[in-house]
Amino acid sequence: MTYDSPTAPACEPAMTQPTPLDATSAPADALLHETTGLCGTCKRALPARIHATADGEVWMHKRCPSHGPQAVRISTNADWYQRMRAIHAPANPPPEARKPVDHGCPFDCGPCDQHQQRVRLPVVTVTSACNLDCPICYVHNKNEDAYHMPPAEFGQVLDHLVADHGGSLDLINLTGGDPTLHPQLIELLQMSHAAGIHRVAICTNGLKLISDPELLERLAALDVRIALSFQSFDDQADFEMQGAHLVAAKQRCLEVLEAYDLDTTLIPVMTKGLNDHEIGAIIEMGLSRKNVRHIEVHTMTYTGQGGVNCDRSGRISMYEVLERIEETTAGLLRPDHFVPSPCAHAHCYQIAYLLIDPDGGPPVPFLDFVTADEMYLALSEHLYLEPSPQLESILRAAIDRLWVEDRPDSERILGILKRFLRTLFPTRPLSRAEALRAGERAVKAIYVHSHMDEETFDVERLADCCDSNCYADGTTIPVCAYNVLYRDKERRFMDTPARWDDRSGGRKKLPIYSP
Repeated sequence: MTYDSPTAPACEPAMTQPTPLDATSAPADALLHETTGLCGTCKRALPARIHATADGEVWMHKRCPSHGPQAVRISTNADWYQRMRAIHAPANPPPEARKPVDHGCPFDCGPCDQHQQRVRLPVVTVTSACNLDCPICYVHNKNEDAYHMPPAEFGQVLDHLVADHGGSLDLINLTGGDPTLHPQLIELLQMSHAAGIHRVAICTNGLKLISDPELLERLAALDVRIALSFQSFDDQADFEMQGAHLVAAKQRCLEVLEAYDLDTTLIPVMTKGLNDHEIGAIIEMGLSRKNVRHIEVHTMTYTGQGGVNCDRSGRISMYEVLERIEETTAGLLRPDHFVPSPCAHAHCYQIAYLLIDPDGGPPVPFLDFVTADEMYLALSEHLYLEPSPQLESILRAAIDRLWVEDRPDSERILGILKRFLRTLFPTRPLSRAEALRAGERAVKAIYVHSHMDEETFDVERLADCCDSNCYADGTTIPVCAYNVLYRDKERRFMDTPARWDDRSGGRKKLPIYSP
């Protein structure tokens, strides 16, 4: 079976110019706050003003001396936007600032001393090789003379990460390209486990997995997590996004991952008018497969070798994704079932956890029996829900409330919740690894992750980023900054690397308007 296509479409129509600002597209009614953004064409840092319109949308306005005024809609719900922005993730800066503030944000990543969050999701780009050329790709890959990170270099990355996390690292995410094309992938994974990392994940399109049973067996033996891109059940939509007809291949990949009991995260990229109506079906599929732990919905991002040319009419905001989830899951999950991550900016991550019914009934969103504040507290300093005395206390308080509430579903939820507590906190204390495993088997998580591109770039969000690309010298660069500004400067990913122009950045600014 052939997965690539010489006639694969680029996203059309190409739009490499920023969206022009005019009075009809984005009337500015209320100034919410100021920040620093980027020109959508030259990537120069620009002062940016965030406005709410009379009809409740939120727009970013900026003006480039060379490329003129620009505007982009960043939310369809100004009230939600402001409520989320008012939630400040507790500051937890990196243990060491490795780059001085010289040019100004976002041109001093490394991190600099303005960064507010340590790395919670370390991303290590281990190869530039990929077996697809997706029109939606938001990175830069190189197959000719491909780069494969040597194990010695990877070991240096691990050493820095483990040291920066006090000797214990929860998770690491290997990406590319496609890591399955790395000739020494198994050695890198073995090194990760030897470093004591619980969740070792690889991001992949899955094509190598369905053609290489030996690789699958070795991944299963190492208990590797698979983060599988899955865009659509529709052949044409899938072709427009990935440049190949992959629906049958992705379904086959899910079957073999389940057969090998490999923990899996589904990663659909939502594009308005193309596949946003399918998010409920993708969630339903994830809930039905016992090995799928998370569904992480990404909003379409217009940067990189493919995404920069895509039609901007497909841009979808985080709140619109939450609305589509409610519409397409028949209300199983609503926007108010989600909470922001306490490790990141609220406009970057929204999270909903569901408790699985062992008897086969519908799953129960956590916010049906705990408060949003309790859920935020339970997540604490982790991207994923971790067993802890704090979580046990919150769940026992939920049981007490359910006893006294007169709800038609209280009895069912009580039964599921009690079994969950017995599994997670039995009479015989579980090791941390056992408790993590038990918890992961009893719940499912839906994440909405909104990356930034040149047009939506906001250094306020960047300063709170906990996802970073990690280097052997200890440098860490927030993923959105890396994708937009840094990756195309590296020879390992570009035949002709881009060069820095004279640059001057800014800092995030305090809000100047509060409702």
